[in-house]
Amino acid sequence: MTGLADCNNFFVSCERSVNPSLEGKAVVVLSNNDGCVVARSNESKRMGVKMGQPAFELRDIIARGELIALSGNHLLYRDISLKVHAIFKRFVPSAIDYSVDESFLDVDGIPHGVLPSIGEAIHEACLKEMRIPVTIGFASTKTLAKVATELCKKSGRRVGMLASREEIERAIDPIAISELWGIGRRLAKRLYQNGVYTIGDFYRKDMKWVRQLMGVNGERSWLELHGEPCIELEHVGRRLQDSVSESRTFPEDVDDYDYIRARIVIYASDCARKLRAMGGRCGSVGVFLRTNPFRPGPRLRPEMKVRLDRCISDTPAIVEAAISILDSIFIEGVGFKRAGVWLGDITQDIPEVGSLFDAPDARRESMKRFMKAVDSINGAVSNKKIGLASQIVKGHRGHNDGYSSTFQAPKGEPEN
Repeated sequence: MTGLADCNNFFVSCERSVNPSLEGKAVVVLSNNDGCVVARSNESKRMGVKMGQPAFELRDIIARGELIALSGNHLLYRDISLKVHAIFKRFVPSAIDYSVDESFLDVDGIPHGVLPSIGEAIHEACLKEMRIPVTIGFASTKTLAKVATELCKKSGRRVGMLASREEIERAIDPIAISELWGIGRRLAKRLYQNGVYTIGDFYRKDMKWVRQLMGVNGERSWLELHGEPCIELEHVGRRLQDSVSESRTFPEDVDDYDYIRARIVIYASDCARKLRAMGGRCGSVGVFLRTNPFRPGPRLRPEMKVRLDRCISDTPAIVEAAISILDSIFIEGVGFKRAGVWLGDITQDIPEVGSLFDAPDARRESMKRFMKAVDSINGAVSNKKIGLASQIVKGHRGHNDGYSSTFQAPKGEPEN
């Protein structure tokens, strides 16, 4: 058996975990630049708000106070995700973090009768420690565990299990084929044209027919529905990413160097924090700037990547490198609409073994301890956090939309 732990309405639940007054209210979280809906509470779903719906279509009900719209705080969501996934791993032998709000649980060898109590314990721990509601489904394959979890969400149950063939067939028969994991819009349309409307219809098709129509991926989905595990996700659970990035679109075109410099500091700090959270260090730093593609004139895209003398993970060193790159690519008098930072050449942060005659790098070890303390404080405090002084700047054209001295992030900006 395998399990799937799925956080309910994750971005909204994160916002409610730090602001309990949002409980029971219709809430949506908007994408970068507040363009469209990327997360909905159950209350907003009942109002008819759709995933991906443009924010301008909702402005009337937002103005009337019927719906609360929040700008996404993805640094907060990342922090909570890491802590919730750590809770999952306390209750099972191992787990694969499939996404920011989902994790596949390895429960192979654990008696079936014990699984519901394990699921309940996970749910209670996440709710008590992080105020995040979680639904857990158990089945013999990852695809069926996904189905079990979705069925639990729709019925309001916290934990569910699909074990027998009769239970599986009864459960999947009415579910639309478009809801099956791995079936996209185009593939669903092709299946509709061939008389397959539900997962039950797909389940009852011959395997050769599935292979001819859908190829090897369709065959794997079919096999998983029939209880044969064949989807491996070890690469998803890999702790180290190939790169880490952070970028934002500005509310308006900006030609103020100090403003953009402060933003680059913020983005580089966020990247450094993500890097340390995954236990890595980077060998290169990159910065990019973008002009507004919808404005007349040439479209400028200055960017640069530099390789570092040694791999690093401390915020001041990464920020220093990013500022140096910005100084090289910034163009005076040009209004930029977007900026970002990325870290590459990421490796595991393990102690370096020098030669017998090398002196210990006390400053480097001291910096690692210092950054660990900063990350610990920032992870424990939800409002005021420790940041770099270079993040404080008066906004361009006289208004203050930078960080204040208390490090309160403006709407739509990540905190650090």
